[in-house]
Amino acid sequence: MTYRPRPGARGSGLRSKTGCIPCRQRRKKCDESRPICLGCDRNHLICQWSAPLSSKSLTADAIRDRGTPQPDCRETTTQTDKQLSSRAIFTVATGPVIVPAQLRKGTNRHLFEHFLHVTARRMAGRTYPENPFLSCNLKIAFGSTIMQHAILAISASHLLYKRPDMTEICASHYAIVLRAMKHAVTRWKALHIRDQIALLATALALCWFETIDVNTSGALYHHLEASKFMFQTVKQNLKNHDPSLFGFLAEQYAYLATVSNITLRSARFDPEMSQTLSLPSLALLNKGSNFYGCLFGCSHLVYETIPMICDLAKLRIEEGIAPSQASYQQYESILGELKAWRPTQNYFTEDFEYAGQLYREACLIFLESSFQGPDTTNSELYAAVESCLGRFLKVFAKMSYESPSWTTVMWPILTAGSHMRCPRQRDQLSDIILNSTFDMRAVDNTLHPLRLLWEKMAFDDGYYGSYGLEKVLKECGITMCVG
Repeated sequence: MTYRPRPGARGSGLRSKTGCIPCRQRRKKCDESRPICLGCDRNHLICQWSAPLSSKSLTADAIRDRGTPQPDCRETTTQTDKQLSSRAIFTVATGPVIVPAQLRKGTNRHLFEHFLHVTARRMAGRTYPENPFLSCNLKIAFGSTIMQHAILAISASHLLYKRPDMTEICASHYAIVLRAMKHAVTRWKALHIRDQIALLATALALCWFETIDVNTSGALYHHLEASKFMFQTVKQNLKNHDPSLFGFLAEQYAYLATVSNITLRSARFDPEMSQTLSLPSLALLNKGSNFYGCLFGCSHLVYETIPMICDLAKLRIEEGIAPSQASYQQYESILGELKAWRPTQNYFTEDFEYAGQLYREACLIFLESSFQGPDTTNSELYAAVESCLGRFLKVFAKMSYESPSWTTVMWPILTAGSHMRCPRQRDQLSDIILNSTFDMRAVDNTLHPLRLLWEKMAFDDGYYGSYGLEKVLKECGITMCVG
C-alpha cells in the first residue's frame, strides 16, 4: 500500500515515451507521477527521470561542442564497463534497481526518498550528467546496511533544516553507524575487500554528515583520519577493479582534506595525498567520466594551491616579520598560478566558473594573509586584499541560488568574510547567504563564526583575517567541519 497520494495519475492509453527510466526499461506504462511513479512505488524500485534540457541549454551546448571537444564520457564508461564487468567488486545494475527492505518502510522510506530527490543533489558540486552521490553510493549501500544507515542519517540531518522533529531519528541512525564502524574496524584485516571498501565509503559519508549536521567539535577529522588509513589499504584493489568508484571516493577525500585548511597556525590534518591517492594532479581525478569535477568543478588547479599556501604560512611564521628569498619565491609562484588560472574545461556552465572565481579570489586573500604573517601591520594586509574582496562579492552576487556549486562555498565564504572590515561588505555577504534557497544549514552557519569575529574585530585589530578567525574559534571552543 502506498503511503502518499497519486498526483497526476493518467487514465488508460498508449504507453508513454516520456515516463521514468525504470518503467521504460521494463517496457511498462508510467503514470509519470513525480518524484515517484505508481509503478516504481508498487514494485519498490528507484524511480529515476531523465534530466530535462531546455532548448536554450541545448543550443549553448551545441555551440560549445563545435568549439571545444569534450571527452566522450559515454564511450569511456562503456569501454570500462566491458573491461571490468567480469571482475567488478560491486555489481553494476543494468536494469531497474530494487530498494532494500530496510529502506522501504515508514520513516526510513521517507528519508531515503528525500536523499534520492533532494539531499544528494545538494551534496554534489556537479550533478549532470551523473551524480555519483547516487550512482556510486547506492551501489555500495544496497549491499551494506552500515552505508544505508549513513545515508538515512545524512538525509535526516538535512531535513532538520525545516523539521526539528527529526532530531532523535537522526541521532539514532548516526549512533548505529558509529557502533557498526567501531566494531568493523576492530576486524579490519579479516574483512573481505568489498566490506573494507564499503567502510571507506561510509567513513567519507560520515564526513559529510558532520558537515551537514554543523558539528563544531571537529568530528569530521576523525573520519578523515580513518579514511586515510582505509584508502592506503584498499587503493590498489579499487583502482584495478572499479576505477570509477576509486575516482569518486578519491575526489571526496581530496576535497574534504583540502578545504579543512581554514586556519594557519594550529595543527592541521595531513592527508598525505601522494601516498594515499598516488595522483600527480587533482585535475586527473575522474577525467573522462560522467562526473568529472563533481566537487572540484573546473577549479582543480586553484584547490591545489590551498595546501601550498598553508605550507607558506608555516614558513613565514618561523621566519618572523622579514620574508626570506625562498618564501618570497614561493609566494610569487603561487600568485602566478592563481592569476593564470582558467577553467579546466570550456564545457562547464557559467556557475562553475563563478565558483572557480570565488575560490581564486579567496585563495589570493588567503595567500596575502599567509605571506604577511601574524605579526605584520594590518594596514598592509588591508590594502593587499581590498580589490579581491570587491571581486569576490561581485561574482558571488551573480551565482544562482540553485547552482550545485553552492555546496562548495563554505571555505571561500569563511576566508573572504574573515577579511571584511567594511560593514557594507559584511551586509552584502550576509544578505547573499541568508537569501539563499539552497537550504543547507552548513552553508548558512558560516555566518556564525564570522559574526563572532566581526564583533571582536570592532575592538581589537588582532582579530582580523585567517589568524583572527583561528583565534576566535579557539576562544569559543569551535573546531569547524568544513565541506
